[in-house]
Order: sequence, then structure tokens, then C-alpha cells
Amino acid sequence: MAYGNTTDIRTHVLGDLYMLTGTFTDGGKEVSYADHLSEVLAAGGHLTSLTSTGIQIDGTEAANQTALTVKTIDARAHLIAGQSVYDAAGVRRGIVATVDSATQITITGGGGTGGGLAAQWLNNEVIYVLGANKPSVTLISTSLDVSVDETNKLIQFECGSVHATTHITSTSDGRWWILGKR
Repeated sequence: MAYGNTTDIRTHVLGDLYMLTGTFTDGGKEVSYADHLSEVLAAGGHLTSLTSTGIQIDGTEAANQTALTVKTIDARAHLIAGQSVYDAAGVRRGIVATVDSATQITITGGGGTGGGLAAQWLNNEVIYVLGANKPSVTLISTSLDVSVDETNKLIQFECGSVHATTHITSTSDGRWWILGKR
């Protein structure tokens, strides 16, 4: 996986401490803190992009619909109750109330009448989630890891390690921060 070349380090002075912030693209990056910090006290980050679950809508689902039929991938392995779901354009479609079977989910909180979908969801549209897709049984590791290499004075941000046989891609974007001593 090729990592993005985002290097937009911003320095914030907090008394005797510095906070560095920035962004990463395409799944991760490593950032040198050698010019800014002598010691890292804490580091973190979060994802800001959508990730495909690979699950497709099976048939057109009308506005206000709460029970959705899905196909392609077993919904039980990729969605959990309480998780927000999105379309490819980033429009939040609702919250998974229950994963009823491999091919059916129930949606709530979409803003439609009765709490269902606020708008129609078309046949073959893919369901997306914000951040990393965290399937329950998988060869995909798409969590965000933030590691500190104190020897080389690097913070490493890694998201996504997709197995070669999967059709789900992981090119997540996000923001990061590092707090340390000057």
C-alpha cells in the first residue's frame, strides 16, 4: 500500500510542551518529530474517511424503510448494532438497529418517517462505514495503530493491512497529534 505524502506538521506551544498536529492520507504515514520534540508523552489519531463494507443493497429500498435486504457479503460478519451506515457520497443513512440475518438488517435513526431511511437506497449501492471497517471474522486489519519509534524519533500511523484475496480496499485518511517535551 502506498502511503500519502501529507506532511503538514503544525506546532502548538502549550507551556513547556509542544503539540504537533497533522493529517495522513491513503492509509498511513510516519512522521519525524526529531526537529520539534525531545520526548513523546502521548500520540494519537483518528480516521476521517469512509470505508466500504462490500455489502450491497439487494433491490431498491424506499424512503422510510427500516428492514433492508442486502447481498454480496454476510452482513453478520461486517455490521453491528449501533453502527452508523453511509452511502458512497458520505450521506449518513441511519444506524444499524439489528443485524437480523446474513441478508437482512434493520435501520433506525435515518431521519425518515418512523425512524427509517430518509431517502431511497438504490439496488447494488454499497454500504459504507466511517473509519475502519472492522469485520468480526476476517483477514483484514483496518484499525488505526499509532506507534512511537523513540530510537529513530518517528511516530508511525498505520491503517489497513488488506489481505490479497479481499475486494475491500483500505485507503483511509485521518488526523493525528503528538504531545511531547521540547
